[in-house]
This record gives sequence, structure tokens and C-alpha cells, in this order.
Amino acid sequence: MMKRIVLGLCVVLLPGVARAQNQENYLPSKSQLYFRFDGMKMHQAAFDKTAVGKMMQGDTGKFLDELWKYAQEQIINATQFEPKVAPLLKDFGKLVSSMHQDGLVLGVGVEQINPPLVQAVVVFPKAAGESGTLMPLIQKIAEETKADVKSTKVGKRFVNTVSVQFLQMGWWAQGQDAVVFIGTSDPVAYARDIDAAKTGLAGNALFMKTQSFKEFTTASRGYFDMAGVLQVVSDFAPPAARIIDELGIKGIKNITFHSGFEGLAERSVVDMEMVGTRKGLLSLTSQKKISLKDLPVLPNDITAFSASSISLNKAYNVLTGTLDNIIRVFDPNQADNIQEQIKAFEGAVGVDFEKEIFSNFGDVMVSYSSPSDGFLGTGAVIAIQVKDGKKLNASIAKLLKAIPANPGGELVTKKKPYMGGEIMTLQLVGQANANLATLGIYKNWFIYASYPQPIKGFILRQEGQLPAWKADESLTKALAQFPQEFTSIKVSDPRPSVQMLLSITPTVMNVVNSVGGPFVPGFKSFDLDLIPHAQDATRHLFPNVTVGTDDGKRIRSETRASLSLPF
Repeated sequence: MMKRIVLGLCVVLLPGVARAQNQENYLPSKSQLYFRFDGMKMHQAAFDKTAVGKMMQGDTGKFLDELWKYAQEQIINATQFEPKVAPLLKDFGKLVSSMHQDGLVLGVGVEQINPPLVQAVVVFPKAAGESGTLMPLIQKIAEETKADVKSTKVGKRFVNTVSVQFLQMGWWAQGQDAVVFIGTSDPVAYARDIDAAKTGLAGNALFMKTQSFKEFTTASRGYFDMAGVLQVVSDFAPPAARIIDELGIKGIKNITFHSGFEGLAERSVVDMEMVGTRKGLLSLTSQKKISLKDLPVLPNDITAFSASSISLNKAYNVLTGTLDNIIRVFDPNQADNIQEQIKAFEGAVGVDFEKEIFSNFGDVMVSYSSPSDGFLGTGAVIAIQVKDGKKLNASIAKLLKAIPANPGGELVTKKKPYMGGEIMTLQLVGQANANLATLGIYKNWFIYASYPQPIKGFILRQEGQLPAWKADESLTKALAQFPQEFTSIKVSDPRPSVQMLLSITPTVMNVVNSVGGPFVPGFKSFDLDLIPHAQDATRHLFPNVTVGTDDGKRIRSETRASLSLPF
């Protein structure tokens, strides 16, 4: 089914956590990356109660199921002159359905880089039984590619292996489960290690931490052991370790994630555990809490926005200092030259970047886009809180005047006062005229957009002359489940996007029906009556909300969504 196939392929977008299963015993014991998706068979009842589950039980679910079947039929028809391809496509479709129903377990461990010792194991639960699809599919692919497959009996099962340069691939049935191994070591030896209980995550502290999550019932879970990966890199290349330290990445110990279904929402939590004093890029993160009251007035037709507290006033010193320290790893003399060049440039333009620009930034950054500001995101706005708008405006003006001549044309800056603020438009005037960017200053906000209109809209809304956004009932309910103060927030409403897609689907499919016959052998028209009404399809949905918090030791991102969309 279309919904279930998408969920199976993109389980990260519909995540959750499961209880420990014996499949983890087959994974590398030193896995730095771990992921499990339980399969929807265990969580279908909970999913059916969610907003998207309710949506899929109506006409929308029937439409997507039929659309998936239709797409499969057309692909198979198009490949009928390649008799070996069609069966593979059918088997692949069955495998994806099996993954969605029964889940997937993954572990990747990197023990050393030189010589490389890497082990990646994927377990497909129940994919090796009588109705299993993975083993026959791999066997068919091996036969078609004429791969030199060797079969070795280990215990009661046969381990199939093939070598591709320095990589070793192996696959076998582990009871009802199918195991696929890809790495630099011998798959046969790894299968023996499973039998000898030398593999598995039972003793892995990060795995046990992931398992102990109790905040809600989960359908998938995982972790990324950043400290473990950085240790391997550091052992292999000490200079790389120094660079990692200067960037501040070493301050991230690990990342865990859990997600599942709770009530009407798809719920997920991502935790980043921090260690030591934050330096490098991580020092730009801010623990200052903000609320919706700290945001500027937003457009009433807004479909998505994000806001966060961030230490941009430190950005100049952090970026130049980090660059300087990284360069010194390779060439200390060159680092001194770069510092001198930066100072010379500042002297030439008459702007002290740290004091006159960066130190003037506040703690809040907001981004949004609305249809009234621009078509398909062209009206996107970034607004940053500032301490002294007039001072920043003067510094930016000096900086723009110092930009050297461009061979492609003359860079022209147009400044215009507007409703108590000022709008600066950067244009390239020459053989081909082009608007490069638009900057605005209004009281304590610095605004960036591609064109002047979104900035005009921003100022008009602050002046109370355009309709303002206000959380509707569904969003108010969603926000009530989160802290009222946070370090970041992102709100996106999936309903307009879904409605737009469904509203154009009849026209698109009608064109497909009209032109498909002459070009696709055995083409079958799609029944347009199956397409649901756009508003009916989205009546159960509500805005997705993601809230971030930072207590100094852990940065958390928590989401409650009705339908997670990649765009």
C-alpha cells in the first residue's frame, strides 16, 4: 500500500521505539550506529488512531493504495520486453511491504580505518521463512549479474558470500530472519561469531540507554555514538582530531532518537548529549529561553515558521577563531597572514565587523514564508533581532559601498525609507539587470528577503496595517502539550501542501491517461473518481510542532505531528 510503503522506506519520518528483540544479538557489538523499526504489524492499532491513520482509513487511503498498485502495473508493463526485470521489480515490491510489516534492524560498527575494519549488518525480521522475499531476490540478482557466490555451511545454515574488491558481502537465514552483512571482514567468520555469542548490543551502554526510554510507546529507535566515531578518527589521524576539537564537534557525545504514535499525533524525540565546555560552532548554541511573545508579528496566511535563540553576537569571534586554529594545525604562518588580511580589509572598508555588526545582533532569529509575500517560497523572510538598528544600518551601508567593481556589471544599492524603517535593495546593473537581495532595518529587527515586497509586508504587519497571524484552535491544542518557553520552535501546517497536491492530481492524471496509451505498452487509464476531495482528505490533520530545549547537558528536539512531509 502506498502509505505503508512510504512508511517502510522512510521510517525516520515516522519513527518510534520498540522493546529489545533478539535481532540485536546479530549486530556488531561495537556498533556506532543503530536503528530499529518494529514494523507496523505491532503498531497498526496505535497508528490507526492518529490523524494520518484516520485519513488513510477513508477515501485517501483507498486512493493511495490504488495509485501504488497502478504505478506498479505501469512499471511492469513498461518493462515487459525485459523479462528478467519485471520479476525482480515484483520481488522488490514484496520485500518493501515485508519491511513495513515486520520491520528492519541495522547496526554499523567501525573499529579502525587503517587497515579498514568495518561491519554493517541489516536484519530483516521474518524475511527468510517460507514466505520470505529477501533471499530469493538476492539469489536472482546474483544469478543475473553472474556473481561468484560461495556457499559455506555454518552451524545449521548456509552463508552465501561474494567479494567486490575490498568489500565482503554475505547473506543467510538466521532462523526466520534474513541477515545481510557488508564489511571488510569475512561474513563466514561473523556468522560463527553470532553462534559463539561474540556479537550483539546487550552490553552496549548506549543501546541500554536507548532501551530505557519510557516517555511514550515507541515504534522505532536508534542512536549515533559520536564519541565512538570521533575516537576512531582520532586514532587514525591526530590532525583530524584537533580539527574536530576546534570545530566543537567533540562536545557532542551521542545522539538518540525515539518515535511512535500517541493519540492523534506521530511523536518523536531526538536527544543530543553534550560533554565539556562548548567551543567552536557549538558555542553559538544558546540556552536562553524564548516564547511566542518574543516573535515579530507574522503573516496571517503563514503555513510554516521557525524561531530560535542563537548567539550570533559571538559569531565573528567564533568563526575567525575557529578558522585560525584549524589553519594553525597545518601552517601557523599562513594563519597569521589570514588574520592580517582580515584586519586590512576591515580598515579599508572602515567597519569593525565584530563591534559594529555582529555584536549588534540579538538572541532571536525567525524565518517564515507566506503566499502573500511570494509564490512558492520566493517570499521567504529571515528576521534577526538587533540591539541598535540605526548603528547596524550605517555599518551595512559602509560595507556595501566598499564592495569592489564586478565585471558583470555595476553593483547598485538603492535605499528607501519605509514606514519608520529602511529598505536596501542590491542590484547588478549591466548587460543583464538582476535583483541580488533586499535588506531591511525596522526598529530592533534586521530583515533579509530576495525582494522588497516581503520586507514591506514585515514592516506593515508590525505597524498593525496588515492582518496578523494567530494560533488557531488546532495549533493551540498542539502547543499546549509543550513547554511555553523553549530555545527553538518550528510550526508547519501540512494541510495546504496536501490540498494543493490533491487539487492538481486530477489534471495531472488526466494528462497521464491521455498520453500514456501511445507510449506505454498495455497502458491502463487511472480512474479519476478514486481521487478524494482535498479538504476531505485533510480534515483530520493539524499543524506539526517541533520544540527545542537546552539545559546545558542535553539539547532536545521534540515533535508532535499529524503528517510529516519532507518539504
